[in-house]
Formats: sequence, C-alpha cells, structure tokens
Amino acid sequence: MFSRYVLCLLLLLPLAVSASNSVNLETTMKSMGLALKQAREAASPGAAKPFIDQLTELTEQAKVARFPEDKAQKYLEGLDKVLLTLQQARDAAIAGDNQKLQQALTEVEQLRRYYHKQRKVSFWQILFG
Repeated sequence: MFSRYVLCLLLLLPLAVSASNSVNLETTMKSMGLALKQAREAASPGAAKPFIDQLTELTEQAKVARFPEDKAQKYLEGLDKVLLTLQQARDAAIAGDNQKLQQALTEVEQLRRYYHKQRKVSFWQILFG
C-alpha cells in the first residue's frame, strides 16, 4: 500500500515541476508595463536603472513562456529586440544620458505596441482558422 503512494508521488513529481516552471505571461507582461512606466517617469537616469534591470529580468522570464506555435518565432524575435534596446537604455542610464535613455525607452514602448497588435486575433481567423 505504501509503495503505491510512493510510486504515484514519483509519477506526479515531473508534472508538478513542469507546472512550477511555467511562466504566467499575462502577469509578467503587466509587471513589464509597470517597470517601463516607472523607468520612463524616473527623476534621473540613475533612478531609472533599477527599473531597467527589472524590465530586463522580466523580459528574460517572458522568453521561456509558451507561445502559440505559429507566432512563437515572431514573439521571441520581438523579445530579443526589446532586450537589445534595454541594453542601450541601461548603457545610457549608466552614462547619465537622459536623452538617449528616453529614446531607448520610447523604442521599447513602440516594440511593445507592435507585438501586442500581432497577438490579437481577427474575427475572421476565429471563424475560419
């Protein structure tokens, strides 16, 4: 009897581990939006740096999320572009260059908007696949 429970536990363990490794993309994206807003509204480039670091970490987390197979390549490409732009923003924050920082953060915002539009499904796609 005891061995059955142990066997069931061992069989279910991989499922629990894989479930804990999944990323809640919606929550991550909301956190990313908040970090971007805080970075853009920071009083100085130095004050924006922690938010940029947080945004970079969240973007890395988003890359391991599950995406629809037909759009996964496009989304990962977009996240890579965001990471490159965040590196530019981080460099500008370290250098104290507020103009380049704001320019990079504006580009991140534009990428966010573009890739969010790619996510939306049209009425015709729902009907006809």
